[in-house]
Amino acid sequence: MMSKKKNKTKCDGMLVATFLTTLFYSATYPFIWKRILSDPHMTESLVALQQIISCLSIIVFSYIWNKKTDKLFKYYREFCVAEMLTTTAITIYCLSTDNIVGYYILDSIACALVTRQIICGGIKLRANRYKTENKRVNFDNKNNMYGSAATIIGSLLAMILKLDFRVMLIIATIGNAIDNIFYIVIYTNQVKRNKESDD
Repeated sequence: MMSKKKNKTKCDGMLVATFLTTLFYSATYPFIWKRILSDPHMTESLVALQQIISCLSIIVFSYIWNKKTDKLFKYYREFCVAEMLTTTAITIYCLSTDNIVGYYILDSIACALVTRQIICGGIKLRANRYKTENKRVNFDNKNNMYGSAATIIGSLLAMILKLDFRVMLIIATIGNAIDNIFYIVIYTNQVKRNKESDD
């Protein structure tokens, strides 16, 4: 008789990554964003410029990824490592200089150039993992559920915790690193599965 344990569904690493990343983000975001907006050197023009940079990044890199998806996807791990390094470097810069505007500008550029690659590559990764319509719909709905649950928990923590901005920035950076490590592992395992199915 077959063991019932074999029929249990394994925990989806992408859903765990969504939950943890969103938890770190939602718990630290209110403090970080408040500190950025309260800086006397922050202006409406800088916020508007950030939106323009972000949208241009989406347009340009989405177009490039549509043209060179398979080629760029081979460097997905490198993009994840690059985001960890740039995020850490920008955090260190902010902590050592206390230049909030500089941090905001550098972070916006890093998101546009590096994080956008991970987002575009993530679309390809999900397409590889969830090949049927039902599997993709099931994942997307669960992903929204996990993200929303993590946001609620993180927001409650933000309401309870009264930590220093510098501490929150470090926590956010650690959360980003954990997310990237998860995706490096997920990508590596998926590449192995694809090779095994091709053999």
